[in-house]
Amino acid sequence: MESRRSVPTREISILIGMLIFLLWMGNSAILLAQEGDPVEYEELPVIQADIDKEIGDEQGYLPGRLSDLILMSDGTLLVSDVQKKTIEQFNTEGKHMGTIAREGRGPGELPFIFTLAGGGNDTLIVQHSSSTQVDFFGRDSGGIYTHARSSKTDYRENYHPLFFVGSPSGSSYYYAIRSKTEVDTDLPEYKMDSIVMLDGFQHIIRDSLHMLKRPNYVYADPTKYSTNITFGGKTPVGMPPYRYQDRFRLMDDGQYLIARPDSTALFIYNKNHELVRQIPLNVESRSVQKTDLDYHFRDEPRDVRQRLKRYVPELKPPFLNIWVSENHILLHTDNSRNGKEMVVLTMKGEPEPIGKFYLSEFDDIRYFRGNRIYTLYKNPERGHSIMVYSIDL
Repeated sequence: MESRRSVPTREISILIGMLIFLLWMGNSAILLAQEGDPVEYEELPVIQADIDKEIGDEQGYLPGRLSDLILMSDGTLLVSDVQKKTIEQFNTEGKHMGTIAREGRGPGELPFIFTLAGGGNDTLIVQHSSSTQVDFFGRDSGGIYTHARSSKTDYRENYHPLFFVGSPSGSSYYYAIRSKTEVDTDLPEYKMDSIVMLDGFQHIIRDSLHMLKRPNYVYADPTKYSTNITFGGKTPVGMPPYRYQDRFRLMDDGQYLIARPDSTALFIYNKNHELVRQIPLNVESRSVQKTDLDYHFRDEPRDVRQRLKRYVPELKPPFLNIWVSENHILLHTDNSRNGKEMVVLTMKGEPEPIGKFYLSEFDDIRYFRGNRIYTLYKNPERGHSIMVYSIDL
């Protein structure tokens, strides 16, 4: 019987090592092929962006200082005017339908400070910033929004609602929650907000679904820099440009997107909060230049400018903000003398964006639906208005 020659242990180790190396090389080649070359925003083609309509002085209504804009499914627009302490309603053509709420202490009346949000089933939500009260408005038979009910949030003792981030239905709401004690801690560059889900009565359904990073203010020694605004005894100097901020955006069918600028992908979750998809985001690194800082600090006093410069990151994030429509993703990628640089990607995650365009520095983007962008245009010389842009997709 012929004997078999045994293979030395050293040869086996070499063969295994070669196999692992070849597999690694193959996977790396596949990964590089999938990612492709990094996208350079400067090289993207320019997309046409035109003004579709501007809603300002309409039938005797003269805008004061606009703060929140809510777009309902039928095109109805609701806007808060914090100078007049009112909520105004406009139809899809921009016609002023009336003032639906004013300052006061009665049901459906407005506190001194308040914020608006759009809930499921075309509900208007009014958050009282000085208390835990939340008011809900719905349409009457004539299509005008009126007060329906009020409720209180559970987060009275330990938490304070920072901002409303979306509503997948008329009975559940997403909030980003900030701890009250954060202003008393040390001051790292970033803080973390917890995404929670509340029901229609502001009771907790799901707690700590996700943690989102937000940039923190730079503070000064009160003896060296004086202002009437303080947080926990600390005086804010300002927010350095180009800091990262995670974003939560509600999508169709109860899905939502979480965008983390320090990651290489956008993350899509289903209504059960399970990760179902990632959209790669491969962007060429961009250094923060002196011209960038000169633009951002052009109106700042010298001492503020010098302090904030110390906290500016070396590289720009791949995006500053993000919005989603049914088929596209809109990235706010930079601010310059040209205006706000906007880049459009497909929801399919194609490696090359469609193109870019610029909006005015005074445009505060609130919605991206279809091929339209809805902004609050806040020009200190011209005044405030609602702007609707149409982009060529």
